[in-house]
Amino acid sequence: MWLEYLNIARKVLVGHKFRSLLTVLSITIGAFSIVVMSSLAQSGLTTLFRGMEELGGGRLIFVGPKQAEREEAKQASYTRGLTVEDRDIVFERLPHVVEHSMFTSLGRKEMVSDTGRLKRTDLVAADGDFFSFTHLVRDKGRFFDSDDDAKHAKVCVVGAKVAQEMWDGEAVGHTLELDGIRCRVIGQTTDLDRWGMDFDFSWVDFVAMPLETVNEVDQKAKAAAQLQVKTDDASHNDIVKRIANALLADRHHGIDDYEIFDMSSIMNNFNSFFAIMRTIVGFIAGIALLVGGVGVMNMMLVSVSERVREIGIRKAIGANPNDIGRQFLLEAIVLAGTGGVIGVVSGVGVTYFACWLIRHFKPTWVTVLAHGAIIAALSVSVGVGLLFGYFPARRASKLDAITAIRGS
Repeated sequence: MWLEYLNIARKVLVGHKFRSLLTVLSITIGAFSIVVMSSLAQSGLTTLFRGMEELGGGRLIFVGPKQAEREEAKQASYTRGLTVEDRDIVFERLPHVVEHSMFTSLGRKEMVSDTGRLKRTDLVAADGDFFSFTHLVRDKGRFFDSDDDAKHAKVCVVGAKVAQEMWDGEAVGHTLELDGIRCRVIGQTTDLDRWGMDFDFSWVDFVAMPLETVNEVDQKAKAAAQLQVKTDDASHNDIVKRIANALLADRHHGIDDYEIFDMSSIMNNFNSFFAIMRTIVGFIAGIALLVGGVGVMNMMLVSVSERVREIGIRKAIGANPNDIGRQFLLEAIVLAGTGGVIGVVSGVGVTYFACWLIRHFKPTWVTVLAHGAIIAALSVSVGVGLLFGYFPARRASKLDAITAIRGS
């Protein structure tokens, strides 16, 4: 019986191709929008989070300097900013820490190479743990270590872009001058792309020098230094923050000239924000489906008006009202469902194409299909057909057979 209903529905819809196409199109646009927008948003979020997770994600804790809000006069009793001594004591006593570093980005600086080339690049003052903490990958030469930092060595490591632009990709062994410091390049990094996590410097366009070397000539570097910690699990972040705060408060005589940032809280807030945006996207696309539902109902009402004689004849030869109602309801569901399927299929295709295109500019882009959005688009499409097809189907089932035949 249901196969017969489907066959009749197919013949009716094919018999009015243009009208059916326009009605299907509105449903298609709604389903297409849900799939494409949700998938691209999910792809972007996954790409961003993958870049974060490479560096520790929610396990990261940052301690940075700030202007004191209470008992500022007491700052004269100790060195302002976060010092190397602060770092050593905090890192030595903190539990649940797997990696740590002290570094700061000092912004864009003018540099000149031994070949006479000029360039602006990011200057990073860092300790010997900087490279392992940030998971930078060595391309040539070596990274400076804690011994270089302790000796105030005049050495540096450059990013891939600096090496290419200043020495055509062969930076090791050359010298450069930056921020009043002349140093020898002992290493260069590979070309990295970490979207959304830059730590205030470019992953490919930077010069990193030992922290103590920079501190000798730039007092601002001392005041701007930051501590970075990576815990063994995000659930331990709170205890690490409490202990770090207690240690620093004791060393800074209770002056609140530092602040602690917990990456897990930031990521949770970002997830909440994304969930709200995803709901808004679904709501907007859902409006298109509802508009399409109105189109389905309008078409089915017109179809009932045009097929009054057919309804009358079918009732006269024994079809009961429920059969008539099911027939028109199924036609509405087929109409809306077809639009949903076309929208989902085209949405998946456009998502893959868009992600392929984005990867040409952002190689680390991750393609993610929002399966929940696909299921929702198909379900809502069928639901729209059911909802907006009910009234026309009910109207058709209530027609009197004799009146219908006479009225035709």
